[in-house]
Amino acid sequence: MLGKIILILFYLLSPAVVLWACNRSKILGKIGPVLVLYFLGFIIANLNLIPADYFPIQDTLSTIAIPLALPMMLYSCDFKKFSVKTSLKITILGVVAVVVMVILGNVLLERPLGGDSEAAVIGGAIAGKCTGGTPNLAALKVMLDMDNNTFIILNSFDMIICFVYLVFLMTFGIKWARKVLGRGAYTVDQEVNVDEYAVKNPYADFGKKKSLIQLFKVLLLTLVIVAAAFGVATLAKRYDENIFTVVMILTLTTLALLFSLWKEVKTWDKSYDAGMYLIYIFSIVVASMANLRTIEFEGTLAIVAYQVLAIFGSLFLTILLAKIFKVDGDTTIITSNTLINSPIFVPMIAASMKNRDIVVVGVTIGLVGYALGNYLGFLMYKLLLIL
Repeated sequence: MLGKIILILFYLLSPAVVLWACNRSKILGKIGPVLVLYFLGFIIANLNLIPADYFPIQDTLSTIAIPLALPMMLYSCDFKKFSVKTSLKITILGVVAVVVMVILGNVLLERPLGGDSEAAVIGGAIAGKCTGGTPNLAALKVMLDMDNNTFIILNSFDMIICFVYLVFLMTFGIKWARKVLGRGAYTVDQEVNVDEYAVKNPYADFGKKKSLIQLFKVLLLTLVIVAAAFGVATLAKRYDENIFTVVMILTLTTLALLFSLWKEVKTWDKSYDAGMYLIYIFSIVVASMANLRTIEFEGTLAIVAYQVLAIFGSLFLTILLAKIFKVDGDTTIITSNTLINSPIFVPMIAASMKNRDIVVVGVTIGLVGYALGNYLGFLMYKLLLIL
């Protein structure tokens, strides 16, 4: 019992320690707290410092962090920065990039994958996952009658590849995309100068009475929204078991955006940073669950190669298409991330970007991806059988 309490306290307090360290170290400040926490969690996981029976604690914390963080981060969103035209354009480009890479992978790897029928099933599943997320992959397993071993290989290696993908985005991808495509219309002053971070530290006055009162209001409203979203999603689950996550996120987003129009909510300058702290907790918890020893590596190399091509190939092709069709770097990166990893990881990448305006863009595109994933996966399966 004591060990579990210590683990919970570690998860809750380690972001504060990392933020303190980032304030005082230029090197850590440049890396950023999200990536530092991600690496810290990954190291802890692979040193086997956390007993296997503590998994329920990790699962619970990672599950509740995002539903609480998302509304908090959306209360301060600025609709002036949201362009329906740009979002629709980059969503189409992102989906096209996935389709092209899945077709290319099928052409190159059809024989090693076991022939046209098996390759089509794998291709359809990857297409659905890379536009929606893990829920779509699970749904397509049933829809396409995928072999259990194939699904385990796909799902297991997906965790590793997506981990590498996230690290690449946070270390090089964001800067590279901004250099190639520009930042777009987002506010430049959100990019925090490391030398001035100690002065601009948003958590410095969280202990003051005024801030505590505001944080109480933020938490109270967020709990009401989460409870309402959970209720709606539970009702929807009665009709379709695979729709719970989609409805939950859609309801959370809708209610948070509606409340963001309320004048008092707009004055809550601590809500975004409170949500960010939950994202920091989510980052270290998720990374500490990425134990390479628990992943089955006895899979088919061709399947892994197919996933790498689809994920990283679609990223690079999306950036190329964005250059041609003049879409900014922040929107392009958040689109690739949300299509491949689902809206759950939008706040994490937005934190690395230090760009709060991009959250509503990423979540919106991600919800579209959720809706498209199953349809696209099935259509790709049919198309690959013909090719």
